[in-house]
Amino acid sequence: MKLLNLFNKEKNSYILTEKDQRWNNFIDNVCSRNLSTLSAIQRKAVICFNYDASMNNGGFSLYKDHYPLINPTELKEALIEISNEEIANNYIKALEEGGKDDFVETDMKYGAFYPSLCEYLQEYVEKNKDCIFD
Repeated sequence: MKLLNLFNKEKNSYILTEKDQRWNNFIDNVCSRNLSTLSAIQRKAVICFNYDASMNNGGFSLYKDHYPLINPTELKEALIEISNEEIANNYIKALEEGGKDDFVETDMKYGAFYPSLCEYLQEYVEKNKDCIFD
């Protein structure tokens, strides 16, 4: 996940916008909560965040190892709501066929999505900030 910030060379420090601060707060505070304690909007955002973080750090096999209890239908629906069907369909393809090539095709395709799930997710968090930060 990218940390949103701007570096101010004159002050030799980082300047975070309010949006950047909310994103960092989402990662630091909302994503660390137990899923059972989250609202529906928070839960969708967090399971998508966890999927994206896993995909960017080790691919589908890492996601599958770390989050085996997440309902595939729940994640697919969250991916469609937060991003698009193409990202969701790639997830389903990884579930159904990814083991045939050790997830190479679906991992590579995931890395090429533009906008990325992270970018969609940042928009979703911002759009739902009143519900995300209860």
